[in-house]
Amino acid sequence: MPYLNSLRNRFIITLSIMLVLVMSILVFILHQLMIPNLISEERQSAHVYANALQMSIDHHARTLSDMAHEWASWASTRDFMENHLPDFPQTHITSAVFDEHGADLMLITNAHDGVTWVAGRNPVTGAFTSCATPTGECQWALDQVRQIQRQLPETDTTARMGVSPAFGLLSTWPIAHRASTLSSGKLTLVRFLPGQWQLDPADTASTLTLSAVRQDMTAGNNAPVVAIDSISDDSLRLTLLRDSATPGYQVMMTTRLDRDGLRDGIQRFNLTMLGALALLLVLMVIMLWVFRAMVLRPITELSRYASALRQSPGEHLDAPPPWLQARGDELGIMAREFQTLIQELNERNAHLKALTNRDALTGLGNRRLLDRQLPRILSLTHRLERPVALIMIDVDHFKLYNDFYGHPEGDQCLKTIAETLGDIFQRESDLVARIGGEEFVIVLPDFDLDRAMDIARGVCTAMEAQCLPHEPSPTHRYVTISAGVAISSPEHPLSGEALIKQADEALYQIKKSSRNAVGCAAPS
Repeated sequence: MPYLNSLRNRFIITLSIMLVLVMSILVFILHQLMIPNLISEERQSAHVYANALQMSIDHHARTLSDMAHEWASWASTRDFMENHLPDFPQTHITSAVFDEHGADLMLITNAHDGVTWVAGRNPVTGAFTSCATPTGECQWALDQVRQIQRQLPETDTTARMGVSPAFGLLSTWPIAHRASTLSSGKLTLVRFLPGQWQLDPADTASTLTLSAVRQDMTAGNNAPVVAIDSISDDSLRLTLLRDSATPGYQVMMTTRLDRDGLRDGIQRFNLTMLGALALLLVLMVIMLWVFRAMVLRPITELSRYASALRQSPGEHLDAPPPWLQARGDELGIMAREFQTLIQELNERNAHLKALTNRDALTGLGNRRLLDRQLPRILSLTHRLERPVALIMIDVDHFKLYNDFYGHPEGDQCLKTIAETLGDIFQRESDLVARIGGEEFVIVLPDFDLDRAMDIARGVCTAMEAQCLPHEPSPTHRYVTISAGVAISSPEHPLSGEALIKQADEALYQIKKSSRNAVGCAAPS
């Protein structure tokens, strides 16, 4: 086919086939790999979240059980059950005690499970009542007391969930008899649960909707504990089933989970596909232009030159045409373009080399520069019989700063510190570097320990004078720093690694004992 004889046309066809192939691969990856993996990760995250909810519920249950055990173990409780302490309810079962421990109902029964005392807070009126029987002021607790009496375990002290007449956590512990190993009664604590139970007030996603369901007795121990259902493209429903103290019933807890991970993953991949398509189209245009400029035109000119040579086989050409000598032909243009590209590449390499020695955020030197320059500074300075000081700085409570203000503000704080250090240390011989997240190092040739300590204190003062707010800091309302100082002297020279280690140990000690202060390493 004449159309395919053209090198340019074949190149265009090849690029088009590659474009279609790449897009087909991306679509295949999306539907066959990306989406299934995202769904799998979503399910795993939901199970992890379910486990966290179960652990939180178990924690609440253990807390209630420990509280009931503590009350049942009191000597005063045993004395009350044995009629040795008749004023026990008035002195120990009070509204303040219930408020302190977060309990809503207490039931004390005798050895025959009869009611000895009942106390709690009326869930309707909020009034605290304490009675010998669930009558009168304690009439509100009658249904709950009857339900508890029907469910009193013989030996199990594990906190359970009740569903009737109200949702709640309850734990029962025996009250040991003082004179024997027999139980003189039982003490049951109840904490009522709302139908919308929010485990953690700071986490609105932890709100569980409680409901009572009939237990599937045919399922045995194989009944599902955790179920994850897709409600819509935006939501999942997480269902937890737990056994209850009410025979024949289970507590079903449901919560809604957003499918942000799946949605964001697909959206990111779609944007990636669109970006890849746009990039490929741009690359196709660029490649066509480059192919024409760097391949087709030089080859065409060379073909014309060769054809001219063939048309005059008997003639002797002393030199190529003037445009070739003057490098005005396509080959000359290509050579100059290559030279330009090489020059630009060298400049970029030099720029990249400089970047490898600089911290991208602050513009200060980085750990690579410090490791390379510190041994040289030590060697040159010690030859002149002068000491070298190294100051290691750490921002106090920077993690709290990041958590409170956010990482962008944290980055700005580090930039401000870097600018402050740059304003203070302007000697060409000084080296200021950022070696970690909030750690900086200053190398000062010809500085002894006293001068280094003074300058370190000055840096702390200068940083505090910046008045950068730091509300969560337990040290100061403004951002402060701590510094560790180490010295390498000609009499006791240290390697760069040892000098850094001494300064780091000094910084550790000062941070351990206090903050916003300066410490020095012990002399060698």
